[in-house]
Amino acid sequence: MKENKGISLIVLVITIIVIIILAGAVILSLANNNPIESANEATFKTNVAEYNSELAMAIANEYIQDNSFDSATFNAGVWDGTGDGTGTIKEYITSMSEVDAVKYEIQSSKLVYVGTNQIEKDYLTEIGIEIILGVNVIATGNATVNGEVATYQNPIVPTGFKAINDGTVWPTDWNTGLVIEDSSGNQFVWVPVNGTDVSYAKNFTYPSYYSATSGNTSDDTLPDEVTSELSQITTYGGFYISRYEAGKEGVSTLVSKNHAIVWNHINYNDAKAKAESMFDTAEIKSGLMTGAQWDTTLEWLNDSGKIVTNSITWGNHYNSVFPANVAGYGSVQVAGFSEYWKANNIYDIAGNTCEWTTEVYNSERVFRGGDYSYNGSDSGYPAAFRYNGVTGIQYDSLAFREVLYIL
Repeated sequence: MKENKGISLIVLVITIIVIIILAGAVILSLANNNPIESANEATFKTNVAEYNSELAMAIANEYIQDNSFDSATFNAGVWDGTGDGTGTIKEYITSMSEVDAVKYEIQSSKLVYVGTNQIEKDYLTEIGIEIILGVNVIATGNATVNGEVATYQNPIVPTGFKAINDGTVWPTDWNTGLVIEDSSGNQFVWVPVNGTDVSYAKNFTYPSYYSATSGNTSDDTLPDEVTSELSQITTYGGFYISRYEAGKEGVSTLVSKNHAIVWNHINYNDAKAKAESMFDTAEIKSGLMTGAQWDTTLEWLNDSGKIVTNSITWGNHYNSVFPANVAGYGSVQVAGFSEYWKANNIYDIAGNTCEWTTEVYNSERVFRGGDYSYNGSDSGYPAAFRYNGVTGIQYDSLAFREVLYIL
């Protein structure tokens, strides 16, 4: 009996040890595979599967209603949080929750994710759902809206900015003025440069106060760490310029916003320094517009139907004519004052104020665009006109505009 008791005691001890080991394993398993997280993951993936099923039904219904239906062009954006969702993803996936409806789009008949939650991105990657930047999402790295390669017709969205559909639709309307916006509301417009229809260069056929040629003009320095104007043109196929003339908030905050007070009466050196201070990160720099950037923008506008050598129909000059002769023309106005002073989503590049550029002529600096007090016709000072002055001059008719450099 004593031997049996000894054996039983040994078995009991071994059993307890095994139970302790197993309990530790269970605790470790629970720590690494949180059942709550697992349940959340399962629910999330189930919802996505249901969304895809409903999308498939919606696509089938489109085919039934129209046998010419093209699935490659079937798109619907995120829900804006208002109304019944008509025209958005909620029109086609009615079961989608309001929380999810601001994170998904339909692109080319596919459900794509445009949210920012990394855990959800990881779940979706596992089940093969495409993840893209989308519209109205701040980019955490240089990216395109649709996740495809950046080109002049599929613009890059730089870090810290979001693509917004304001007068144009991303990226479909790439040639009519796509807009990006940072978290503070500063807006910039994409100027596409394909090298054929629009080339990146100065245009010395435009009128000037002096006889401008490639031999008698040069350029001031670029922002620190920007080694070439052409780098982003080669890499991305275009560049961004401020949608508005440089504006001022408070005493010294530079902005590119609608109806901001124009930052005029500023000398060249201060304008250049201010433009370069707006963005100065490892990913993006800002600076004063160069002569090539101004002329390239004008070439793009000219191709779009604007007469850049006679801007009295679309700029603020003292002799503006219909439709530009709105109440207030012939005097300096706030940025973005009139929709009739806009071209490809860029405001006031013709008239209102002249704008400093970094172009150099005989140690003086060149300013462009004409202003409210000058004749904007082809015999005067239109958007394309080159004028020059010493760096220290300051007029109420002289301001500046910023450009972005994506590194």
